[in-house]
Amino acid sequence: MGLGLAISVLLVIGTILGFMVVQAMFAARKWRSVIGEGDQDALMQLLDQTFEAWRGARPPKGMPPADWRALHTAALVAADHERIRVSMLAEADVRIVGGIRDEVANEYVVARRVAVRMVERLLYEMPYASFNAAQVDVNLEYRDASDETRTRPLLTTVARRDAAERSDWEEGGPDELLADWETFDGEQGTTPDPDATPLITADEVEAVFAAEAALRETAE
Repeated sequence: MGLGLAISVLLVIGTILGFMVVQAMFAARKWRSVIGEGDQDALMQLLDQTFEAWRGARPPKGMPPADWRALHTAALVAADHERIRVSMLAEADVRIVGGIRDEVANEYVVARRVAVRMVERLLYEMPYASFNAAQVDVNLEYRDASDETRTRPLLTTVARRDAAERSDWEEGGPDELLADWETFDGEQGTTPDPDATPLITADEVEAVFAAEAALRETAE
Protein backbone atom coordinates (compact mmCIF):
# COMPACT_ATOMS: atom_id res chain seq x y z
CA MET A 1 0.00 0.00 0.00
CA GLY A 2 2.76 2.40 0.99
CA LEU A 3 4.86 1.54 -2.05
CA GLY A 4 1.92 1.96 -4.40
CA LEU A 5 1.12 5.36 -2.93
CA ALA A 6 4.73 6.43 -3.26
CA ILE A 7 4.80 5.38 -6.92
CA SER A 8 1.56 7.25 -7.57
CA VAL A 9 2.94 10.40 -5.96
CA LEU A 10 6.14 10.15 -8.03
CA LEU A 11 4.10 9.71 -11.20
CA VAL A 12 2.01 12.79 -10.39
CA ILE A 13 5.11 14.85 -9.63
CA GLY A 14 6.76 13.63 -12.83
CA THR A 15 3.67 14.54 -14.86
CA ILE A 16 3.53 18.03 -13.35
CA LEU A 17 7.24 18.63 -13.94
CA GLY A 18 6.95 17.35 -17.51
CA PHE A 19 4.03 19.67 -18.15
CA MET A 20 5.98 22.62 -16.74
CA VAL A 21 9.00 21.84 -18.96
CA VAL A 22 6.84 21.58 -22.08
CA GLN A 23 5.02 24.79 -21.17
CA ALA A 24 8.34 26.59 -20.68
CA MET A 25 9.57 25.32 -24.06
CA PHE A 26 6.46 26.62 -25.82
CA ALA A 27 6.76 29.96 -24.02
CA ALA A 28 10.42 30.29 -25.05
CA ARG A 29 9.56 29.45 -28.65
CA LYS A 30 6.79 32.05 -28.62
CA TRP A 31 9.10 34.75 -27.19
CA ARG A 32 11.77 34.05 -29.81
CA SER A 33 9.19 34.05 -32.59
CA VAL A 34 7.48 37.35 -31.80
CA ILE A 35 10.75 39.15 -31.02
CA GLY A 36 12.40 37.75 -34.13
CA GLU A 37 9.50 39.13 -36.15
CA GLY A 38 10.23 42.59 -34.74
CA ASP A 39 7.35 42.93 -32.25
CA GLN A 40 8.46 46.01 -30.32
CA ASP A 41 5.89 45.65 -27.54
CA ALA A 42 7.05 42.08 -26.84
CA LEU A 43 10.68 43.22 -26.79
CA MET A 44 9.93 45.97 -24.26
CA GLN A 45 8.04 43.51 -22.06
CA LEU A 46 10.94 41.06 -22.22
CA LEU A 47 13.46 43.78 -21.30
CA ASP A 48 11.36 44.95 -18.36
CA GLN A 49 11.16 41.41 -17.00
CA THR A 50 14.86 40.73 -17.57
CA PHE A 51 16.06 43.92 -15.89
CA GLU A 52 13.78 43.24 -12.94
CA ALA A 53 15.15 39.70 -12.65
CA TRP A 54 18.73 41.04 -12.70
CA ARG A 55 17.90 43.48 -9.92
CA GLY A 56 16.42 40.70 -7.81
CA ALA A 57 19.36 38.35 -8.24
CA ARG A 58 22.03 37.80 -5.61
CA PRO A 59 25.38 39.50 -6.25
CA PRO A 60 28.10 37.22 -7.63
CA LYS A 61 30.71 36.22 -5.08
CA GLY A 62 33.50 38.76 -4.89
CA MET A 63 31.72 41.55 -6.77
CA PRO A 64 32.46 44.93 -5.13
CA PRO A 65 29.37 46.54 -3.52
CA ALA A 66 29.86 49.70 -5.61
CA ASP A 67 29.64 47.64 -8.81
CA TRP A 68 26.49 45.87 -7.66
CA ARG A 69 24.85 49.18 -6.75
CA ALA A 70 25.73 50.60 -10.16
CA LEU A 71 24.28 47.59 -11.99
CA HIS A 72 21.04 48.06 -10.04
CA THR A 73 20.68 51.55 -11.53
CA ALA A 74 20.64 50.20 -15.10
CA ALA A 75 17.90 51.90 -17.11
CA LEU A 76 16.85 51.17 -20.67
CA VAL A 77 17.33 54.18 -22.96
CA ALA A 78 16.23 52.59 -26.23
CA ALA A 79 16.18 49.24 -28.02
CA ASP A 80 15.05 47.50 -31.16
CA HIS A 81 15.62 43.87 -32.16
CA GLU A 82 19.23 44.60 -33.25
CA ARG A 83 20.45 47.38 -30.94
CA ILE A 84 20.13 48.26 -27.27
CA ARG A 85 21.26 51.23 -25.20
CA VAL A 86 21.43 51.32 -21.39
CA SER A 87 22.50 53.98 -18.89
CA MET A 88 23.84 53.52 -15.35
CA LEU A 89 25.04 55.58 -12.39
CA ALA A 90 28.39 54.82 -10.76
CA GLU A 91 30.18 56.16 -7.72
CA ALA A 92 33.57 55.59 -6.14
CA ASP A 93 34.17 52.26 -4.40
CA VAL A 94 34.54 53.41 -0.79
CA ARG A 95 34.89 50.86 2.01
CA ILE A 96 35.48 50.97 5.74
CA VAL A 97 38.90 49.49 6.52
CA GLY A 98 39.91 49.44 10.17
CA GLY A 99 37.25 52.00 10.98
CA ILE A 100 38.57 54.38 8.31
CA ARG A 101 36.90 55.23 5.00
CA ASP A 102 39.14 54.13 2.17
CA GLU A 103 38.54 54.81 -1.53
CA VAL A 104 39.48 51.49 -3.07
CA ALA A 105 38.64 52.62 -6.61
CA ASN A 106 37.46 55.94 -8.02
CA GLU A 107 34.24 56.38 -9.98
CA TYR A 108 35.98 55.91 -13.36
CA VAL A 109 37.38 52.53 -12.36
CA VAL A 110 33.92 51.44 -11.20
CA ALA A 111 32.42 52.78 -14.44
CA ARG A 112 34.81 50.69 -16.51
CA ARG A 113 34.07 47.54 -14.54
CA VAL A 114 30.29 47.87 -14.71
CA ALA A 115 30.28 48.91 -18.37
CA VAL A 116 32.03 45.67 -19.29
CA ARG A 117 29.70 43.62 -17.08
CA MET A 118 26.61 45.24 -18.62
CA VAL A 119 27.84 44.67 -22.17
CA GLU A 120 28.32 41.01 -21.29
CA ARG A 121 24.78 40.82 -19.97
CA LEU A 122 23.24 42.55 -22.97
CA LEU A 123 25.08 40.58 -25.65
CA TYR A 124 25.30 37.15 -24.04
CA GLU A 125 22.82 36.83 -21.17
CA MET A 126 19.63 38.27 -22.64
CA PRO A 127 16.97 35.54 -22.97
CA TYR A 128 15.12 35.12 -26.28
CA ALA A 129 16.84 38.13 -27.91
CA SER A 130 20.20 38.59 -29.62
CA PHE A 131 21.45 42.12 -30.14
CA ASN A 132 24.10 42.96 -32.73
CA ALA A 133 25.37 45.93 -30.72
CA ALA A 134 25.01 47.51 -27.29
CA GLN A 135 25.72 51.01 -26.00
CA VAL A 136 26.37 51.51 -22.30
CA ASP A 137 26.55 54.99 -20.78
CA VAL A 138 27.85 55.39 -17.22
CA ASN A 139 27.27 58.66 -15.37
CA LEU A 140 28.07 60.19 -12.01
CA GLU A 141 25.21 61.78 -10.08
CA TYR A 142 26.06 64.74 -7.83
CA ARG A 143 24.63 67.92 -6.31
CA ASP A 144 25.84 71.30 -7.53
CA ALA A 145 26.32 74.50 -5.51
CA SER A 146 22.59 75.25 -5.68
CA ASP A 147 21.76 71.76 -4.37
CA GLU A 148 20.39 70.66 -7.76
CA THR A 149 20.96 67.04 -8.79
CA ARG A 150 23.16 66.80 -11.87
CA THR A 151 24.77 64.02 -13.86
CA ARG A 152 28.17 63.97 -15.50
CA PRO A 153 29.19 61.38 -18.11
CA LEU A 154 32.06 59.17 -16.96
CA LEU A 155 32.21 56.73 -19.84
CA THR A 156 30.31 55.60 -22.89
CA THR A 157 31.03 52.55 -25.01
CA VAL A 158 29.51 50.84 -28.02
CA ALA A 159 30.29 47.15 -28.31
CA ARG A 160 29.40 45.48 -31.58
CA ARG A 161 28.98 41.73 -31.52
CA ASP A 162 31.75 41.00 -34.02
CA ALA A 163 34.24 43.06 -31.98
CA ALA A 164 33.05 41.57 -28.68
CA GLU A 165 33.51 38.06 -30.03
CA ARG A 166 37.17 38.85 -30.70
CA SER A 167 37.70 40.25 -27.20
CA ASP A 168 39.59 38.24 -24.60
CA TRP A 169 36.85 37.79 -22.00
CA GLU A 170 38.84 35.22 -20.04
CA GLU A 171 42.10 37.10 -19.52
CA GLY A 172 41.38 40.69 -20.50
CA GLY A 173 40.56 43.24 -17.81
CA PRO A 174 38.05 46.09 -18.23
CA ASP A 175 40.63 48.43 -19.78
CA GLU A 176 41.65 45.88 -22.40
CA LEU A 177 38.09 44.95 -23.27
CA LEU A 178 36.92 48.55 -23.56
CA ALA A 179 39.88 49.31 -25.82
CA ASP A 180 38.47 46.77 -28.30
CA TRP A 181 35.21 48.71 -28.52
CA GLU A 182 34.18 52.28 -29.34
CA THR A 183 34.89 53.77 -25.91
CA PHE A 184 35.15 57.31 -24.61
CA ASP A 185 36.50 57.56 -21.07
CA GLY A 186 36.66 60.85 -19.18
CA GLU A 187 39.67 59.74 -17.16
CA GLN A 188 41.68 58.63 -20.16
CA GLY A 189 41.54 61.77 -22.25
CA THR A 190 38.53 61.07 -24.47
CA THR A 191 35.51 63.14 -23.44
CA PRO A 192 32.38 60.97 -23.27
CA ASP A 193 29.30 62.42 -24.94
CA PRO A 194 26.68 59.64 -25.07
CA ASP A 195 24.36 61.61 -27.35
CA ALA A 196 26.98 62.71 -29.89
CA THR A 197 26.63 59.66 -32.14
CA PRO A 198 24.24 57.35 -30.31
CA LEU A 199 23.78 53.75 -31.35
CA ILE A 200 20.01 54.15 -31.04
CA THR A 201 17.72 56.88 -29.72
CA ALA A 202 14.36 56.92 -27.98
CA ASP A 203 12.95 58.86 -30.96
CA GLU A 204 13.78 55.95 -33.27
CA VAL A 205 11.93 53.56 -30.99
CA GLU A 206 8.92 55.87 -30.82
CA ALA A 207 8.86 55.94 -34.62
CA VAL A 208 8.73 52.13 -34.67
CA PHE A 209 5.83 52.12 -32.19
CA ALA A 210 3.98 54.69 -34.31
CA ALA A 211 4.51 52.62 -37.47
CA GLU A 212 3.26 49.45 -35.76
CA ALA A 213 0.18 51.28 -34.48
CA ALA A 214 -0.54 52.59 -37.98
CA LEU A 215 -0.28 49.08 -39.42
CA ARG A 216 -2.68 47.73 -36.81
CA GLU A 217 -5.20 50.46 -37.59
CA THR A 218 -4.93 49.72 -41.30
CA ALA A 219 -5.44 46.01 -40.68
CA GLU A 220 -8.59 46.71 -38.64
